[in-house]
Amino acid sequence: MKNIVENVYEKCTLKQKVAMLSGIVAFILGWGLTIAGFCIPPVGEIADSVLWVLGQSLIYTGSVLGLTQYFSAESVKLRHDVDRHLEHMERLSLEREKLRKGIPTDEIPGEDEDETI
Repeated sequence: MKNIVENVYEKCTLKQKVAMLSGIVAFILGWGLTIAGFCIPPVGEIADSVLWVLGQSLIYTGSVLGLTQYFSAESVKLRHDVDRHLEHMERLSLEREKLRKGIPTDEIPGEDEDETI
């Protein structure tokens, strides 16, 4: 498990590393403040502001780490879609060129298929 985390961290850009570290620090500080809130007088009671800070740190951590993963996955999906579309357009171009030269093709895609991909 440790090797997987290290490999993922090493592949990240500097911006992603800073975002991850700031999210982890916010998470730790939020919980640290909450635990400290139990220890100061009155013992066992937490002020609303402490809970608010914990909530904000959890939201920040979730957004930073979640957005990083979301955009990484979406960029891979977008790249796949663009590559697939370019391959389709290249195939159409080759088949149209064959038609212009009079070479028979098995299937001639229509102009409407370009819009579906």
